[in-house]
Amino acid sequence: MGLGMTGRSALGVSIGQATHPALSPRRQVAHLKLDCPPPCSWDAAHARAFIDKIAELGEDPDISAIVLRGRRLFNDMLDAQAAPGDSRSAVYAAISGSTKPVIAALSGAVTGSGLELALACAARVVSPNATFSNLARSEGHLPAAETLIRLALLVEVERAADLAVFNVVWDSKAAVEHGLVDLVAARDLIHVAEKLASGFSGQRKATIRAEPEVVTARIYGLRAKVRREAPDQTAPMTLLRALEFALQTPAKRARAEIDRLDVAFAASPEAQALTYAERGQAALSRAGAMTNLAHELAWPLFREAIHLLDEGATPSQIDRELQKFGFREGPFLRSDRHGMEAVFRRQDGLANGEDWITYSPTLDLMTDEGRTGGPDAPGWYRHGSDGRYTFEPEVERLLRASATFQRCARVSVDDTVIVERCLMAAINGAAHLLEARPDLSPSLVDAVWMAQLGFPKWRGGPLYMARTHTCDPLASLERWARIRNTAGVASPLLRRIVANP
Repeated sequence: MGLGMTGRSALGVSIGQATHPALSPRRQVAHLKLDCPPPCSWDAAHARAFIDKIAELGEDPDISAIVLRGRRLFNDMLDAQAAPGDSRSAVYAAISGSTKPVIAALSGAVTGSGLELALACAARVVSPNATFSNLARSEGHLPAAETLIRLALLVEVERAADLAVFNVVWDSKAAVEHGLVDLVAARDLIHVAEKLASGFSGQRKATIRAEPEVVTARIYGLRAKVRREAPDQTAPMTLLRALEFALQTPAKRARAEIDRLDVAFAASPEAQALTYAERGQAALSRAGAMTNLAHELAWPLFREAIHLLDEGATPSQIDRELQKFGFREGPFLRSDRHGMEAVFRRQDGLANGEDWITYSPTLDLMTDEGRTGGPDAPGWYRHGSDGRYTFEPEVERLLRASATFQRCARVSVDDTVIVERCLMAAINGAAHLLEARPDLSPSLVDAVWMAQLGFPKWRGGPLYMARTHTCDPLASLERWARIRNTAGVASPLLRRIVANP
C-alpha cells in the first residue's frame, strides 16, 4: 500500500513517511493522494500512519484544507484480510475531527468502507460516472456508528434507508439530489475539489429535518417494507434499527446502542455467512471472471428446473420461488434475457443427452421451435412493451409433449418442493464439479454462484449451506432419487463436506 501526496507536481512516498506534501501556492490546499485500497484492507500500522498524516496536515498553519483522493481508495473490493473495525473507526474519526476540512474527490464506484471514508469527509465532489452503494461494512459487521450518524444528518430517513438497508445504487445525480454529494465536476474533478476546499467555510447547509413523529411513522413504514422484501434476513432489520438510533437518539447513546447491535449481529449465522461470502469474492476477484465455470455450475439447477416444468410447475412459479429464496433473477427469466446458452451452455454447445441424469426433450423442443431467448428470439415468456411478462402458451404445448414422451403425469407442484429440489441439484452439481477440478476450492465455487449466478450472498453459497447444515442435502437427494432420479446421488465429496464441516 502506498501513499502519494501531490500539489501542482506529484510526489509519491510510502505510507508513514513524514515527507511534506506539495502545496498549491494560491489556495494553500494540500492534495493527499492514496494509491491504495480502502480502509477495509488496512492493517493497524497503515491506519496509524494515515491518522498521523492527517494530524500533521491539520497542525500546519500554511494549509487551509485537504483534498483526499485515490484511484482505488473509495472502491471497497473486499480484501480477505480486513482491518479491525476499531482501526477503521479511528480513521474516520481522524478525518471528521481534523482541524482542516477534508474534501473527498470521488469517481467510479464508491462502496463499503470507501463510502464510509467519503462520509467522514467534510464535503464530497464527484465525477459524473460516480456511483454509491453497499454502505454495510465488510466482514459481517454493521457500518460504524459514526457513519450512520453522519448519514442521518445528510439525507432524509427514506433515502438513508435506501443506501444503508435496501442496497439501492445511486448515480451522481441522485447523490446530489439527496444531499450526499456537494458538487458534480463535469470536467476537472481535482480542480473543482480544490476550488471547493479553498473556499470551504466548514459549514454545510443543514438538511431540513422532519418532525420526530413523522420520522417515527416513516420508520414504521420502512419496517413493513423490510418484512415484506427480506423476511428471512437478519441484516436489513438490524441495519434499520441502527439507523433508527442514529436518527432519533442523542449521539452518545446512539453510538453505544449501535455498537451493541453490531456485536450481536457479528455473532449471528448470517454475519458468518456474509464473512465467508466476502472472502470468497475477494479470492474470485483475484482469480478472474471464470465465465465457463459459471456455465457449468448453472446447469444442474437449470436442469432440475426443466424437470419441474415437465412435472407440472410453470416458469413463473419457479422463478418466483427462487427469487423469494434470494436469487437476483429466476432461471427462466435469466434465460429469456440472456439466451439459453448464457444459462446452461456446457463447453461449446447446448446440452445434449449425455448431460442429463434423466433425459428430458424439453430443451430440444424449445430449440427446434427457435425459442432460445436472448434479444432476437422468443423464450419461455411473452414479453410486453411495458416490461411485463406472462407465460407463453406455446411453451405449455411443448411441455405437454415432453411429459408425454417421458410418460410423466403433469400435476401441480408445491412451492416448497421447487426450492428444495433446485437447491439440492445445485449443491450436488457443485460438489461433483469440485471433485473433477482439484484446482478449485469450495469458497471459490460459492463465490462464482453469488457473483455471477445471483445466489443470495447472505446465505453464503450452496456448498456453505451444506457444510453448515443449513440444509440436509444427503437426505433430500436420497428421498427424491427414490421418486424420480433427476439430480443424481450425492457425490462422495458432498458426503465428506457434510460429515466434516
